[in-house]
Amino acid sequence: MNYKISVIVATYNSGDFLNEFLDSIISQSLGFEDIEVIFVDDASTDTYTLELLHNFDEMYSNVLAVFLDENSGFPGAGRNRGLDLASGEYVIFADHDDSYVENAFEVMYDKIRDNDVLISNFNQIFDDKAVKFKSLYKDTPTVKVKDIGEDRNLLRIPAAIWTRLFRKDFLIENNIRFLEGMLCEDVYVATLGCLKANGIIYLNDFYSYNYKIRDVEGNKSTIHIRNRKYIEAMLNGYYEIAKMLENENKTGYGKEIFRQHLTSWLYTIVLSELDSSDKKELFAKSYDIFKMYYTQDPYFKKRYNNLVNNILTKDFDEAVAEANKLEKTQENINNRSFLSRLKNKLGR
Repeated sequence: MNYKISVIVATYNSGDFLNEFLDSIISQSLGFEDIEVIFVDDASTDTYTLELLHNFDEMYSNVLAVFLDENSGFPGAGRNRGLDLASGEYVIFADHDDSYVENAFEVMYDKIRDNDVLISNFNQIFDDKAVKFKSLYKDTPTVKVKDIGEDRNLLRIPAAIWTRLFRKDFLIENNIRFLEGMLCEDVYVATLGCLKANGIIYLNDFYSYNYKIRDVEGNKSTIHIRNRKYIEAMLNGYYEIAKMLENENKTGYGKEIFRQHLTSWLYTIVLSELDSSDKKELFAKSYDIFKMYYTQDPYFKKRYNNLVNNILTKDFDEAVAEANKLEKTQENINNRSFLSRLKNKLGR
């Protein structure tokens, strides 16, 4: 059967998140019968997750569960496998622990029309509140371009792959696939998709997705896991994106793409518990990408300027010392932010 939309979900020990996610697909106003859901499991070790996926596969003719033989450790392999199996006219790649609003696919399917890529906005779901993401387009409801050259700022909105509906044949024809064995696989596809697309529409005023911010011990989103494996996997992804830009003769777009990512990567190191040796090695490894594409992100209010200068002058020992100083500063800032949210919640 040909479906309107294929939803591809990479899973790993996802547990109860899967019920909530699938419920949000079943209740879509587009009609569940017009949606294909493909779960690709990365060799979960949790029996409950595996049982759920088998049950979904058996209960619904339009739900497919696929099980990888070996754990890849990252979402790219599962997403690529799902794309290979998808039969929908359009595809979207969701995270296993989030959900879509009820009319998400009806609106997106109706609006994409002759565009290769449609991007929507998203809600940020914290433990105590929901916050609508505000993009750099502010109150502009819709942005529509024929190609990325008409508005390069589209490369600066979050690469959030779960808000991007792609014409499946567009991805296939242009061999647009996720990086495997590393992170920033979503940034890679989001970026290459924009660079190649014939028609992009951004629904800045339509919030299709509920993105859960999980950052407590024992319950962290991948973006909040701050060990060497994940931090280095992000850096490896950046270098693959840089290589792609060179191959596509699009290096002139690099500063728009990396503007937020590079300082955010430093923020991740600052808040990590890496030892000085790991930090030094990562800073040294990051030199080339910072030299090529670093530009200051105003969000961080120049706090990271000294650290960046240390990297660019190859003074990596001083970079480690500066990162350790920033850790104390950043913890104080984060604590004040937490207390502010707590007071608001308590009505004080």
